[in-house]
Amino acid sequence: MESQPSPRDAWVKDAERWIAQIHGVRQCKIDLDANGEVTGVHVVAGMEREPRYVVRDVEGLLKARLGLNVFYKKIGVVQVVGSDAEEPPHADAPAPAGAPIRGNTSPSAARLVDDASPLEAVLLEEAVAPRILLGGVGLLSTERTVKAEVELRVGLLEARSTQEGANCSGSDLQLVARAAVEAVRQLLAEPVILTLADLRLAQVAGETIVVAAVELTEGRRSEQLIGTCLATPGRPQAAVYAVLDALNRRVTLMSFKDAAKGGARLTS
Repeated sequence: MESQPSPRDAWVKDAERWIAQIHGVRQCKIDLDANGEVTGVHVVAGMEREPRYVVRDVEGLLKARLGLNVFYKKIGVVQVVGSDAEEPPHADAPAPAGAPIRGNTSPSAARLVDDASPLEAVLLEEAVAPRILLGGVGLLSTERTVKAEVELRVGLLEARSTQEGANCSGSDLQLVARAAVEAVRQLLAEPVILTLADLRLAQVAGETIVVAAVELTEGRRSEQLIGTCLATPGRPQAAVYAVLDALNRRVTLMSFKDAAKGGARLTS
């Protein structure tokens, strides 16, 4: 007798079908643990898109439709060479002989079989995406104002942002963090909105840490990202590192602007 899925897991088939409708995706299988938590999302995709964009779309779909926050490293993408016209079999239909194998696809292996001859399967291991690095941070204070300047780099691309405000308690770190957020936005090729939601100092285990909360808005989707850094390297630098800690994992799934050979500089 075939076992029926529990009501708790009834959403899985719908989610697999939705993911299979993402551009470039052919098949999908979602694994759950005994508590119903997602342990892996296994995706078979074509060669027309970069794997990181497929991962981002899958992550966004699960968040938007089901309210699920699935860590991107749990989403595995296998790219296969084959005909674009090939359609994946229905999830509930028995797979005919020679059809693509479903239900046991993992990020480490994939196999597709055609009626006439085997199709080559290609597994691509994407290179580590570049991370945004701190190029420099500076503060200029007068009796009434504070001016903060932050320079960030990713590959050959540089961005520099300047923020100015009233000279009051804590304004220097706030301005540094805002300049860092704006510099990150300059580096991105995608139309996202980045906003510093909060920045504060906290005491943890006898150490002072800087905590940054950054809100990222992309289309209708908005999320709040948190980053931290020990204040020991210097509080202005720690404010920048806290912002980068909040954003680096997310923005490495996005596209950076192209820099001409020799570098490029953006300023605000």
